[in-house]
Amino acid sequence: MHPIVLKIGPFTIYSYGMMVAMAFLIGIYVASLEAVRKGVKKDFVYDLAFYLIIGSLIGARVYYIVFFNPDAFADPLSIFKVWQGGLAIQGGIFGGIITGLLYSRFRGISFWKMADLVAPSIILGQAIGRIGCFLNGCCFGEPTKAFFGVMFPKGSLADIAYPGMAVHPAQLYELIFDLMGFLLLWALRKRVRVEGGLFLLYLMLYASVRFFVSQFRGDNVYILNTNLKLADVTSAAILIIAMALFLSREKCAKK
Repeated sequence: MHPIVLKIGPFTIYSYGMMVAMAFLIGIYVASLEAVRKGVKKDFVYDLAFYLIIGSLIGARVYYIVFFNPDAFADPLSIFKVWQGGLAIQGGIFGGIITGLLYSRFRGISFWKMADLVAPSIILGQAIGRIGCFLNGCCFGEPTKAFFGVMFPKGSLADIAYPGMAVHPAQLYELIFDLMGFLLLWALRKRVRVEGGLFLLYLMLYASVRFFVSQFRGDNVYILNTNLKLADVTSAAILIIAMALFLSREKCAKK
């Protein structure tokens, strides 16, 4: 665990913030490659990326604070310290979708075409972001006696939750599956003919991965006083809605 990459006086580079920045930059580069193939100007990708970054960060931060750390409202300034950790990917997805819908409406372009363009970049960016989670020590798993269990240092979030215990490297689980998802979407990007199909496939892939990984997470949030995990419920909802939209759009395309 290396939450801080470099510190010189008051100047600090956090590993989490650095990996999030890298995720956006690499994602933009991959989207620009796809834009060239589709005959879309790179300037459009850069303009779109600017708004998606803002929208997804706001969504990810709001989701995290509301469901994972409501005490942050007591210190309003801490809400803006995203470079130290505290972003929820599911919130980022919701924020990004809302931003994309508003942007496409403002520019008078197809939301689905735009979403297909960035779909592979999104899941690749999520994979890179999980490296930041691992270095930061957040999004940790439940205790395990497996040989690949990770013992996070004292004072870390994992150690506070499970003192002196090795936990599942849930961050790395999702990293692996997200990379596999990226490779699949990249391979299918020329084959999926349904407009919006690639993006909906991304949503189905991510929802499935998140549901699976949450079974090993040690920081799950439960709904009220039930055994229902928030991540499971939202993942199931995303999967069902994305699958229904995919089948609906596929049916319409055949008419």
